[in-house]
Amino acid sequence: MAGESSHWRLDMETFHGFRDDRPKEEKWELIDGRPVMMPPPSLVHQRICGNLEKLFNDRLSLVQPSWRADREIGLLIPQDEKYNTEPDVTVIDTDVEMGQLYAERFYFVAEVLSGSDKPWVLKAKLDYYQRHEPCLAVLFVRQDQIAAEYYSRQANWAKVDWTNPATRLDFPVIGHIGPLSDLYRYTPLSLRP
Repeated sequence: MAGESSHWRLDMETFHGFRDDRPKEEKWELIDGRPVMMPPPSLVHQRICGNLEKLFNDRLSLVQPSWRADREIGLLIPQDEKYNTEPDVTVIDTDVEMGQLYAERFYFVAEVLSGSDKPWVLKAKLDYYQRHEPCLAVLFVRQDQIAAEYYSRQANWAKVDWTNPATRLDFPVIGHIGPLSDLYRYTPLSLRP
């Protein structure tokens, strides 16, 4: 099966059975009832994710210590059978239970985009994140250039394009986490030696 199938519509239980039978190196998400295989992340992708996770956690430790950023955790909103996503970086509550597999409450979500991302997948994910009332903002970060799309609840989810490396990354509740250029440290797009 290719990366996605517009013919399949799976419920959560069927999707989990399907995903569990796939080779472990494959990463699958359920998007609007469709299984979608995510491409393996590049090293640049992983560095951007690590940089963003650190920027969030450094700021959260000062202003909102009951939250923390984590990479590649599953989200599962109760009573939603059409989505099981695993964003690149997600801000959730610090307290988690032993054996907990999914976060059911999240505040910020970031996805680092690749050239193979399909527009319908990004739109469906954005719609899903926006429907979750505690979610305050969503960030889609480019890995091929210094640029990001920012959406926030306080601006009625209007898209804001960030392209200036000096742009301040400001998020509701927690404020400034750093400039846009800091997401690209240790990548070919880095502005620092």
